[in-house]
Amino acid sequence: MSEIRGDAVHHPRSREFAAKVRAHHEELGHSERQIQGVELVTHLTRLVARLVQDFEGTVHRPLGMTWAGFRIMNTLWIFGDLEQREIARISGTSRASVSSALNTLEDRQLVERRRESDDRRVVRVSLTPSGLALLHKAIAGQTTRETAWTTVLDDDEISQLVSLLGRLVNQEHPA
Repeated sequence: MSEIRGDAVHHPRSREFAAKVRAHHEELGHSERQIQGVELVTHLTRLVARLVQDFEGTVHRPLGMTWAGFRIMNTLWIFGDLEQREIARISGTSRASVSSALNTLEDRQLVERRRESDDRRVVRVSLTPSGLALLHKAIAGQTTRETAWTTVLDDDEISQLVSLLGRLVNQEHPA
């Protein structure tokens, strides 16, 4: 039997996932520290998948956007005009995905691309005024969803989690 949570169906078996992961890794003889690392990464990847699905379904698709388009537009909003290759690096999106998403965003007149006069190979991308207006709507909707997702934590827990995740994400590539 499944529980209805908003628009999504949350299956009780998904709650068993972490326990089963732990049991399998214990059978493999992994240490408690290794198992906790596996659990942490498992929880994070599952959470990201659920967040992206929720944000796309409740915020971005209703605005005619995709998750990739939102990430690109958000990157441009934060950093300003960027070279196309920098968007891929900063947003954590492949160059091919960025190029495809930019084609759609440009067709919708949400971004504009221009070649540098000094080096015609360099393509700079910027948000258009209509792109910025749409992005602000998406940010408002996503902020509402983010707040809903984090209500299970108190203020101190959120601060601690932000700090810990910041340490993980900002570390040099582990050896």
